[in-house]
Amino acid sequence: MRNIIAMLLLLTFSCILSNANAGSLQIDLKEALAKLELGTIQLEENHPRSSTTLSEAAAQFEELIMNYEIETAGIYHALGNAYLLNDELGHAVLSYRKGEQIDPTHAQIRASLAHARSTVPLNIEPGKISRVWSMLLSWRGVISRPSIWYTFMSLSLFGWIACSARVSGIGPKRLGAVGMWLIIASLIPIAMLGTEWARFHNSPLIVITSTHVNARSGPDHEIYDAVFVDGLVGGVEGTILETRNNWHRLLLADGSQCWVPATALGKVNPES
Repeated sequence: MRNIIAMLLLLTFSCILSNANAGSLQIDLKEALAKLELGTIQLEENHPRSSTTLSEAAAQFEELIMNYEIETAGIYHALGNAYLLNDELGHAVLSYRKGEQIDPTHAQIRASLAHARSTVPLNIEPGKISRVWSMLLSWRGVISRPSIWYTFMSLSLFGWIACSARVSGIGPKRLGAVGMWLIIASLIPIAMLGTEWARFHNSPLIVITSTHVNARSGPDHEIYDAVFVDGLVGGVEGTILETRNNWHRLLLADGSQCWVPATALGKVNPES
């Protein structure tokens, strides 16, 4: 436990302090990090105030995001660490997912998210559609978006140059074929980015943040039956299909659907 906590703190400081601006932001950020460090020490010592301190640290990071409009993978990683150490698994997964949306190649975010997901007590096996999406987007943790854009621009540029040169009578005949193949190859990175856009743009991805919620077959506690015997727990992820009377109809990774109150979840991309 000590090694895990130490690693989380080290990653938090390295990711956040390097991006802090001078002035009040840096002061507030250092205070939040100091609070997180204090809460971690108290947790190691089984201090009765450790949970309160970690909750205060999470609240400070939330205020930093709201007041300074900080949208970086690092700040969400710090927030997720505060929640995870305080056993608020749903909020931890939500914070890590928000950070991952900003920078899918952020190694610390990916590692922390994988660890948090592994501790979710309810295991929902992905269905065929979820597996297909995972396969199509497997590049997100390896190749950065700017690299894909540079690849597209380079391939298309050299392709058009080669084709233009051949049309002008410059170079061998095969130069035109090479140019066409380069242009065709440039469609691959565009397809990769297009797949990511189709999956996440205006796609209301959610994480259950309540410790436990009784998912229903319809948008009401009284009328509709429970879908799962044990209900859903914090950290379960899904997609919103429909909203009605402050209830959301969710599609889970295994393809099952259920209704949960809007207050029981958080959106990964709130603007969607």
